[in-house]
Amino acid sequence: MNAKLVWHERTDLEHRRAELVRRMDPDERTVRYRAEQGTVTPEERDLLLELEGIDFLLGHGA
Repeated sequence: MNAKLVWHERTDLEHRRAELVRRMDPDERTVRYRAEQGTVTPEERDLLLELEGIDFLLGHGA
């Protein structure tokens, strides 16, 4: 079985990140706080996981 490579343009990743942040209620900071407290919804958890993946690809974070 061969691995499938997927290429993303930086601008596509940035647009997707902005879209994910817009979907967070009320904002990214609050959702991240709720994640630390263990009170996020399954949808918010999925948003955060995708956001973390995008941030990794963009070279954001520690």
